[in-house]
Amino acid sequence: MGIRKVMIPLFMFVLYIVSSATKALPLSSNTDKLALLDLKQKLTKSIPDSLPSWNDSLSFCKWQGVTCSPSNMRVSSLQLQNQFWGGILGPSIGNLTFLEKLNLSNINLNGEIPREVGYLKRLQVLDLSHNNLKGEIINELSNCSNLQVISFIYNNLTGNVPSWLGSMLQLTQLLLGANNLVGTIPLSLGNLSSLVEISLGRNRLEGSIPYTLGKLSNLKKLLMSSNDLSGIVPDSLYNLTSIEIIDLGGNQISGTIPSNIDLVFPNLEVLFIGQNQFTGTFPSSISNITRLTWLEIVENYFEGSIPLTLGSLSDLQLFNIGVNSFGSGKAHDLDFLYSLTNCTQLELISFEANKFGGALPDVIGNFSANLDSFIVQDNQISGVIPEGVGQLINLNFLAMGKNFLEGSIPDSIKSLKLLEIFDLHQNRLSGNIPTSVGNLTVLSELYLNTNNLEGTIPSSIRYCTKLLYFNVSGNKLSGDIPNQAFGHQEAVINLDLSNNSLTGLIPSDFEYGAGGLESPQGDIYSYGILLLEMLTRKKPTDSMFSEGLSLHNYCKMAIPEGVTEVADARLLIPYHEEQMRATQHQQEMEDKFKECLVSLARIGVVCSDEFPAQRMNIKDVIVELHAINQKLLH
Repeated sequence: MGIRKVMIPLFMFVLYIVSSATKALPLSSNTDKLALLDLKQKLTKSIPDSLPSWNDSLSFCKWQGVTCSPSNMRVSSLQLQNQFWGGILGPSIGNLTFLEKLNLSNINLNGEIPREVGYLKRLQVLDLSHNNLKGEIINELSNCSNLQVISFIYNNLTGNVPSWLGSMLQLTQLLLGANNLVGTIPLSLGNLSSLVEISLGRNRLEGSIPYTLGKLSNLKKLLMSSNDLSGIVPDSLYNLTSIEIIDLGGNQISGTIPSNIDLVFPNLEVLFIGQNQFTGTFPSSISNITRLTWLEIVENYFEGSIPLTLGSLSDLQLFNIGVNSFGSGKAHDLDFLYSLTNCTQLELISFEANKFGGALPDVIGNFSANLDSFIVQDNQISGVIPEGVGQLINLNFLAMGKNFLEGSIPDSIKSLKLLEIFDLHQNRLSGNIPTSVGNLTVLSELYLNTNNLEGTIPSSIRYCTKLLYFNVSGNKLSGDIPNQAFGHQEAVINLDLSNNSLTGLIPSDFEYGAGGLESPQGDIYSYGILLLEMLTRKKPTDSMFSEGLSLHNYCKMAIPEGVTEVADARLLIPYHEEQMRATQHQQEMEDKFKECLVSLARIGVVCSDEFPAQRMNIKDVIVELHAINQKLLH
């Protein structure tokens, strides 16, 4: 009986606890619902019809982008990426205390990261990338010790890279690139032993690469391009045998490539160290890194020869060693090209602005069928253009200017039907311009100036209906300009026939403008059109430009209010490499950013004015561009 008296109250107590817990569950769930509704209002700026499923006809666990845990019906995941709302992240985010994954990337998010994010102790993934967030990385984030992914890339965040990030021991991805961060890279990041990827590129970081990063034995991606980093690559980094991608381009880093790079980075797939101050020679051991796909060491101070064993890089897609001091100006400098014929995935070969001598071997015709760009200009290459070049049928960009090439332009170019840019300027070429140039029907730029070409302009040029730039100045051309040679072009904007003995008239429907054939403002016109192409990501030959609408007029009509509507969408995400920067206040940032876009559009429009006398001179262009740059950076 005594036992019975004890058991009954205990049973009633258990019932009370269970009942209380059951009643508490909907109350907590209701808290999540209210938090979501508040978030919706601020994220979408209360725009009607945004998130239509977020209404009382559905359980909030079935709302778009919302996932709840089955065990407690609390919000565990909120993913609302790829919208264009332009709102802010409200403090009610802190009430979603069971949240494990938050993805609000690419929703045009403004304002600062609310400190209430620090309440999300269960949070594992935080992705606020590709937005317009400003302010510093909040210290409260250090409370979220379970975070595995932090992605803030492509925002306008300021301040330093916090040293407390070194205590976030669960982190596998730390992505802070393309912001406005300053200061040095903290040594504490070397504590993140689980880190697989670190992205700090496109900021304003300075100092050296911390030696402590050599402790990150799981690191696969090291991305630090476009900063102000200096010093040498610390020896400790050569312990990172798991590394697959190294991007240190656009800094002031010095030193050499280790001769045993194949042993220290056996899994390397991408090596970008261009635009630095590296010296030394090209290590032959690179040929042993068989997984290498992209090799870019452009704009450094490398010298010497290129190894003849690169053919073992069967996965190589990009080979760019331009703007260095490779080569000796002698006959066998280009022997390495034979081995590159074995690299069947190559899409780009560039060794422009070096000291390579000798002749181009006809074997270049055996390059990869995928080859899109072959850029060898500004060297000391002699001999003739090999007939084999016509076998590169997928070429889009062929640049051989500023060399010592002689002989005639091979008729085999007729097979390059995808060629858009063809540059042979400043060589010693002779003979006629081949009629087969008319086969290049998508050609937009043709530079044959400063050679010894004879004869006249072939009438077949009229078939190049997308031609924008045509320069044959400084040759020995003579005779009449062929009838309708340029009358059918859609948008030739820069024609230079000067310093020849040509006669005849350009058809009245030729669109170069009122400046005539030898306008001194022709180059500035081309520059203006180039700016407008960069701004809009459209070419003058796009199908939308017809019946009086040109790229010039399209941009002119958009100034000032419609400039963001014609601008390339990628420019609407501010970041450093594209010279887009944050300001201290959101409205200021929006106004300043739009003002800079308007200024850029105005420069392009004025430079591409129909009348040469109305165009800007280059000094004024430089001053204006500098002013835009300063405005964005301050």
